[in-house]
Amino acid sequence: MNNKIANLVVGYIDELSWIDKIAGMTQIARVSQQSGESKVEKRFPISCSVDYEAACKSGTYDELSPDSRYRSVVFFEDGSFSLANKIGKALYYESRIRLIGWLNLCKIEDNCGNSGDYVLDIIRSLPSVPVNIGDMLGVFIEITNQLPRDASIFGKYTFNEKQTQYLMYPYDFFALEVRTTFHVIPECLTS
Repeated sequence: MNNKIANLVVGYIDELSWIDKIAGMTQIARVSQQSGESKVEKRFPISCSVDYEAACKSGTYDELSPDSRYRSVVFFEDGSFSLANKIGKALYYESRIRLIGWLNLCKIEDNCGNSGDYVLDIIRSLPSVPVNIGDMLGVFIEITNQLPRDASIFGKYTFNEKQTQYLMYPYDFFALEVRTTFHVIPECLTS
């Protein structure tokens, strides 16, 4: 279900002028690479938009890695999905996912600012009141937390920070906790 929620959020923010590369929910690809005499495991976020044939080509796994050729890279990590309440026939759910954003400030149109400006852009793009989306009723998407701005945001992955310096100016980055609540009425769900 969190895949669906991530795609909903993508639909609200993908037209922001500074977003260059965006993906919905990701998973971690683990790739063994030869390094001298030994094998090294590399870990990359990948999205379902990578088809099987493309995934077999060299370099495809790093499509969501910070890259100076792009203005930004935005993707989502899975969190939790749970039943929060049941009132009458309505089932109330809560989803938690993480939005990861990496910025190349030199490539962004205004060539200035910091991650806070772009976080505010995301918040402005989300609906300010609950909306109905298909069978999902009262969908409310909110940013509940911004994680501390440090290298642990990318700690699951083996991006080459020493070579690319993707964490230093003119680059910036952030991670946001996204909470989505909604309810469904099972008898009313369409197949």
